[in-house]
Amino acid sequence: MYKKLIYSVTECNNYLYFSFDAEYFDTIEITEKLNIEPTSVMIKKEPVPKSTAWIYKIDLETFLKKLIDIFEPKIEIIKNLKDKLNLSTTIQFVIDIDINPDSSTPYFGLNKRTIDFLAKTETTVDFDLYKADPIGILEKQNE
Repeated sequence: MYKKLIYSVTECNNYLYFSFDAEYFDTIEITEKLNIEPTSVMIKKEPVPKSTAWIYKIDLETFLKKLIDIFEPKIEIIKNLKDKLNLSTTIQFVIDIDINPDSSTPYFGLNKRTIDFLAKTETTVDFDLYKADPIGILEKQNE
């Protein structure tokens, strides 16, 4: 009835990102208005633009505070861009949970400052959680 959860990777790759998303928009305008280079831009074009994203990705260890430090001074610009270009914004946590029983689990928190930023920019938060098996526990069980 339920599919068994699978392991996504053999090494933990935790990060988070802030993105502007819509069917199609000029990503260069976002870069120029924010004066911040994205870490990546995604445009799905087949057969026509279906999804465009301007993404700023950051290591989870550096954490949410640094991301908020970067974007909090630009709240009004973000709001104006969202209104002008009909965009949505997301903060996405991508977290691999190390299944090694001796490893700690990743920590993240949403403090008042972060919640205030999310509210002012009407940004959604999404969490993608995956299992990682860096020491081969799953392989050892299948032997």
